[in-house]
Amino acid sequence: MMSFVFPLRTSLLACALACLPLAHAAWADPQHTSRTGSRAGNGQPVSFSAEQVAHGAQIYAGACAMCHGADLEGGHDVPDLGNYFAARWANTPLDRLAGYITHAMPLMAPGTLPPQDTAALVAFLLHQNGVTSASNAPLPMEEDRLAKMRFPAPGQSTGNRP
Repeated sequence: MMSFVFPLRTSLLACALACLPLAHAAWADPQHTSRTGSRAGNGQPVSFSAEQVAHGAQIYAGACAMCHGADLEGGHDVPDLGNYFAARWANTPLDRLAGYITHAMPLMAPGTLPPQDTAALVAFLLHQNGVTSASNAPLPMEEDRLAKMRFPAPGQSTGNRP
């Protein structure tokens, strides 16, 4: 019995720690404000395609919604992916968000989500948080290109609306 309890506790602790940075915001109001791709911190404008958003929505529905909610509302122990999420990731290079999704989310075993799927999921999260793409160019999947783009801060606008 002891050999089963220890790995279970370790797994639960790992899941809890992965979500800890977001945990206290599960009650945040999911209102969205429109923002355009950011140039904050010398970053390039954020662009993603409608096709990426649609593909990201499919990935989210299949792998993320069971914990984060169908409408990104979160749950008892899982944070929402709305206001707090946007504030938490504001002005952060998108390669860090992509890496976090790839390596820290409990249902995403490291290395199992192809880069194009990670980019689609990031595009979906940007879109759902009111970010307007600077163009219909796809969000890149390469880390070095994502590192040059930042998650726009709430209320930030650059006037690059298509």
